[in-house]
Amino acid sequence: MSNKEEWNRILQIIGDDACDEDKEFKGNCVRKFNFLRTIFYIVVFGSAFYIFQGGRLIPHDSTWLRLIVVAILLTEILYLKQKRVLHRELNRYAFRECRPDKGLSRYLSFVPTTLNKQMLWSVTQYNFGSILYRLGKIDKASKCLGLMQEASATANNMLIALHLKQLIALYYNDYDTVKSCADEGCKLYPKARHSIWNFKIYKDLQLYRDYAYCCINNDYEKIYTVLGTPQERHLDEVARQYYLYLTAKKLGDIENAEKYKKYISENAGTTWYGKAVEADFIPEEKPDNYPGYVVSDEKLHNPSKVDRERLKYLLIGVLIVLLFYYLPRLF
Repeated sequence: MSNKEEWNRILQIIGDDACDEDKEFKGNCVRKFNFLRTIFYIVVFGSAFYIFQGGRLIPHDSTWLRLIVVAILLTEILYLKQKRVLHRELNRYAFRECRPDKGLSRYLSFVPTTLNKQMLWSVTQYNFGSILYRLGKIDKASKCLGLMQEASATANNMLIALHLKQLIALYYNDYDTVKSCADEGCKLYPKARHSIWNFKIYKDLQLYRDYAYCCINNDYEKIYTVLGTPQERHLDEVARQYYLYLTAKKLGDIENAEKYKKYISENAGTTWYGKAVEADFIPEEKPDNYPGYVVSDEKLHNPSKVDRERLKYLLIGVLIVLLFYYLPRLF
């Protein structure tokens, strides 16, 4: 399936909830990133051709070689710096602050600019699913999770799919699924790339497994200990206080319930947590395709080493290098 077709599937899920692009973000951050990435690739491939042609077409010169090294280093530094800026600003509202509406706007601004490049669709589906979940569009988040069923083959991709699945299960108080997501995450994490984000997801999976055990065993007092550590990210802290709020209500702890409710009401932004503490909140019913994602035993124990989308572009890169090496030898 082409990138455009994959993108249209996500747009169909978003539907009427699609919002205007963040023009300022697109005009500054995204365009600058795409420009610097293009320049970096031109310099790298141009330099590779100059080196591999072995002086047959263009004579080698020490001055040119020094300039090539400087150009590669300079463009790489600028490219990686802007990549960090883009990543921070793209995910700031979606995964750190309680503004999933603005996060959705930024992702709708960014993804169309990358459709002619390498796309990791399982990650994109997870990102949109997570944003829609935080907006309270649980049915649509579940549909994004469903798309990950066919796109996720590596341990990294399955781990993030389990994270989204667990979030949805928490919404429906499906504690058995919350636990199973954590258990499967334990098996996948040692095989996944140990990035900061994967480690955070792994810890979140285990944290809410412990919460689910307490709920199943009616040991609500223990939840105060399980969820006792404040979270670094604002969004995670609001979620933590929401589940503490539910616990306080179960225990009839009116003082703490009011304290958590006040914090959530003042800090929930455009997430569904703010609405959930109001008296007239009506949660969504479970979608027909719930839970929408299942990890097979085969994939759980033998995940793919390389994402198939990455593999395609790795092969293209190898072919380009071979072309640079053999083409000058024909002259």
